[in-house]
Parts: sequence; C-alpha cells; structure tokens
Amino acid sequence: MKIEAVSEKGFIDMPKLLSPFVRKEINGQYVCVPKITEEFKWVFTKECMATEKLDGTNVSIVVRGGKIIAVYNRLNPIDLFAKGNKRFAEGILEAVERGYIDLKKLNGQYFGELIGPQVNGNPYGLEKHLWMSFEQIKEHLGFKFWGEFVEELNGLTDEEVYKKVSEVFKGLWSLYKRKRGVKGEVNEYTKFGGLAAEGIVFYRRGAEIKLAKVENRITTLELCKLRRDMFDWFKGEGHAQ
Repeated sequence: MKIEAVSEKGFIDMPKLLSPFVRKEINGQYVCVPKITEEFKWVFTKECMATEKLDGTNVSIVVRGGKIIAVYNRLNPIDLFAKGNKRFAEGILEAVERGYIDLKKLNGQYFGELIGPQVNGNPYGLEKHLWMSFEQIKEHLGFKFWGEFVEELNGLTDEEVYKKVSEVFKGLWSLYKRKRGVKGEVNEYTKFGGLAAEGIVFYRRGAEIKLAKVENRITTLELCKLRRDMFDWFKGEGHAQ
C-alpha cells in the first residue's frame, strides 16, 4: 500500500488505524461499544472491502530507481546489515523471490507486514520471514463473505449491527493460517492461537488514502480496523491499544 504524503524527513509512519465502532475504557479495558463512528459507516456497506489483519509488525520500504533505498519499522530506520536485523532482510528478499513485489514498478514508500519465526510467536508457522505488502494482502487475503454479510445489516440500529459483527468476530478464522494448514477451533475463548485471525482491515473501495488528524492521532478515514481483542468477550490477557 502506498500513501501519497510528504514529510520533512521524506518518509512517514503508517497511520494509526481507528475502529469503525467507538471505543471506551470499561473496567480497565479499551473496548468497542455499540455505536458506529460516523466517518466509518461505509464499513457496513458495499463500499467496503475487508482483508485479513496479519499478526505481524509494520514495515515499509522506500523504492527509488528500482532499488530499495530505505527500510522502516514504523519510524525506526532499519540497517539491513546490522546484527539482529536479519529478519527484515530475509522477509523482503523472500517477497522479491516469490514475486510479491516488483521493484521496477514501484516508486515511493510502501507499507506491509513482516511475519515469521521472530515475530509475535510466529502464529503462521513460517520457516522463513516474509514481508507482505498491503496490496498483496488485499489481492490474496480478502474476506469475500463481508460483501454478502453487510447486506444483512441494512436498516439495523447501531446496537444490532454491533451484535451481528461481534458474533462474526468470535469465530473469525485466518485465511492465511488456513492456507498454511493450521488447525484449531475459534470461539470467544480463543486468543490468537490455532486458526484464529487477529482481525480485519477495512478499505473504502475506490477511495484515495489521505492522512487526517483525529483526536491528536494521524490516521486516515479511508481505512480502519477491528481486532478480536477489541470486544469485551475476548478472553486474552488485556486489550491492545
């Protein structure tokens, strides 16, 4: 995914994606409540494309003249030749070898997720690290059911939409894990192990991704996300921000 933006440093951080539902701190946990954020009502319409949110770490590459000239983990520049950074080099090279990225066709900063043995406990069971651009994820890890599911939401109240979406997320399994042959049940007691997906990233179809400032956060209103740990039924240890 490429975001057209310019900073004094020549690169930007991946925007912090918000939730389509309002979130509040309840009993020490920052969770979704049954109220849809006005700017994200498109998530529950045909305007929305839903893709798997991979349980990785955000990495971007900067490409000029068909070559990668910089790599960032959020705002942290990565020296690919420094000790301890092998996972970044391996992940990007693996993406090139698999044909996931064609450097001759790229120019600018592109965002994606690094997954593999040294990332978040390697829930996908990979033997090597792999960087997947968000464009690659959109192309191969889209939740096709979402288009039909949103038709059921027409005319419903925010509370009714929330309840139906919550039920979907209780049993949300990972497309990528299934491709990898991972097995396991998924329900409200499942953390992110087994076949469970971390969540969904929602894209507004045909919309140009622009940066916006919301509640002192740099974000975008053309993308948002929902994770399973954003619901109050999630039984994991705490709720991530």
